[in-house]
Amino acid sequence: MGKKEIYEKAKHAVASLPQFDLKCGVCHKKFGKYFVFHHKRYLTGDKIYSAFKDSYSYNEYVLPIIKSDPDRFSLLCRKHHRVVEMMKMFKPETFNRLVKIVKEST
Repeated sequence: MGKKEIYEKAKHAVASLPQFDLKCGVCHKKFGKYFVFHHKRYLTGDKIYSAFKDSYSYNEYVLPIIKSDPDRFSLLCRKHHRVVEMMKMFKPETFNRLVKIVKEST
C-alpha cells in the first residue's frame, strides 16, 4: 500500500470515530498529513513506532487497533505529540513545578 493510500485510510479511520473529531486534541487543528495517533496506554504485545521502518508501515499496523479500541488513543498534530512525549519524561513533582511556572508566565 502506498503513502497516499495509508494517509487516506488514516483519514477515513479518524472520520469514522467521532471522538477524534478530525482535529488535534490539543490545538484543534484540522487533520492533516503529519498527525499522530498517541497511545494513552499500551497493552502487552503492542508494538511501538520504532519497530517499523516508517510511519506508513506503523499506520498499517495501528489503524485496526485504533478502530477496535479508540479510547486508548488521542489524535495529535506532530507538534503536540512531541510535547506530550517530552512531558512524559518528567517525574510527577518536576512536571507539576513546570506546569506551575508555565501558568505563572505571561
